[in-house]
Amino acid sequence: MACSIICCLSVSCGSKNQTASPSSKDIIVLYENDVHCGVDGYANFAALKDEMKASHKYVTVVSNGDFVQGGSLGASSHGRNIINIMNEVGYDFVTLGNHEFDYGIPRQVELMEALNAECLCCNFKDLRTNKQLYEPYHIVNYGGFDVAYVGMSTPYTINSSTPTYFKDDKGNYVYSFCIDNFYDVVQDAVNSARKEGADFVVVLSHLGDEDEGEGGINSPSMIENTYGIDVVLDGHSHSVILDSIVKNKKGQNVTLTSTGTKFQYMGVLTIHPDGKFKTELISTESYSKKDMSVYKVIEDIKEGYKKVAEQVIFTSDVKLAAFDDQKNRLVRNQETNIGNFCTDAYRTVFGTDIAFLGGGSIRADLPKGNVTFNDLYTMFPFENGTCKGECTGELLLDILEFSVSIAPGEFGGFQQVSGLRFEYDSSIPSPVVYNANHDFDGVKGERRVKKVEILNKETGKYEPLDPKKTYTFAASSYVAVDHGDGFAMMSRCTNLQDAGVLDTDIIQNFMENYKNNHIGTEYAGLEGRIKDVK
Repeated sequence: MACSIICCLSVSCGSKNQTASPSSKDIIVLYENDVHCGVDGYANFAALKDEMKASHKYVTVVSNGDFVQGGSLGASSHGRNIINIMNEVGYDFVTLGNHEFDYGIPRQVELMEALNAECLCCNFKDLRTNKQLYEPYHIVNYGGFDVAYVGMSTPYTINSSTPTYFKDDKGNYVYSFCIDNFYDVVQDAVNSARKEGADFVVVLSHLGDEDEGEGGINSPSMIENTYGIDVVLDGHSHSVILDSIVKNKKGQNVTLTSTGTKFQYMGVLTIHPDGKFKTELISTESYSKKDMSVYKVIEDIKEGYKKVAEQVIFTSDVKLAAFDDQKNRLVRNQETNIGNFCTDAYRTVFGTDIAFLGGGSIRADLPKGNVTFNDLYTMFPFENGTCKGECTGELLLDILEFSVSIAPGEFGGFQQVSGLRFEYDSSIPSPVVYNANHDFDGVKGERRVKKVEILNKETGKYEPLDPKKTYTFAASSYVAVDHGDGFAMMSRCTNLQDAGVLDTDIIQNFMENYKNNHIGTEYAGLEGRIKDVK
């Protein structure tokens, strides 16, 4: 998801709409979101907790999701290293981000059982039993004042994680995130908490603030379609938001706040007994205090991983960039040199006509100079499988149309490509039709994709796409097999073969057997593989 910034960026920024005087009677809620294995910040966060507890009687620590995935320390332990660190910090409540499911549901359950905090989620349901898998809310009494914490996950988790994780062996969905009645589910949880006596309702949200398309669900839309919520601590979009005020269904103000990603900021919510709120964002980089017990746990984990992490895999004369110099993501809405490199690796190793890879799979740059195993693991933290198959030119058109359906907005399913080049016009309204699960369900109207050419391996020249011709492709199993990011049209591909190797293995194979473990200047610039002709 893209990162937006809606706040006053200072070490401590109070809400201009609400005020609260610090006192021992105030309720302090420390919050973060989308840490994505940015583990160094946990020592600062624990120190902030200790500092607040020294001056306030009531301190609660929460996470708004996406903590077990996003870096090598998480991926190498399938999330357990992160749980160990969070247990040392001492969290009270968490909600589930879509990436908590990246290691599969059995592992997700194991991790939540190992976490010494209560997981809250009002909209994750087992369809076989029609029961929620986690409590929707928990009420805490703070000296006569009751605060309800309500958890919720983005209903698009089924697409943005791995769809097959949520199906049985017959391909039927057996889990749901209540996309069809999401607002009603949230309202029921809030109503129950209020009926049980909650004076205040704080939502732990992993919905994000970005537009998910017409009728899409995010935190602002959730607020606008419900009532009874006081504050929403948000995650998923990696946005930095101090205190955006959103009107609820009854026209009342609700505070929305978010801390960015990887501990850019640490959030402090102060609830005054008179019903006033204050939100602060504290720069983690500027906060010098560290909890030494948490710091030691982090350093011990790093030391154990160090020998593997520092192994040099290959060298590069250029930086392969997933982000620009301002840390804005590039891979989700445009051609990139890192996307060209990765898809070239897929196409070359598999010997296919074309290759494509969702930009959301690429999570970090590869540096100029030595590229280590840690760099590779950080770029590809999901341990995605790889596969090859066949598709018609007509199916490829649908794949590309869906790929650019949100452009110039960000989309994890925006496909980086090899062996083909194409043009599209983002000024044309997207013709993509979605089904109830927000999967691709066809095209209706004028297509954005206007020109597609396929590289002829024999001549080295690009030729117009033939809609009736069959092309071989290489791709991530996440898209081709699991239909991740909503790529339901992949069910129409043929001769699909799971390679049984991970994406990181493909890169190593490519570098060792085809590139002599060195990248020169061939990826110094872009090649015009993807052009928005708006």
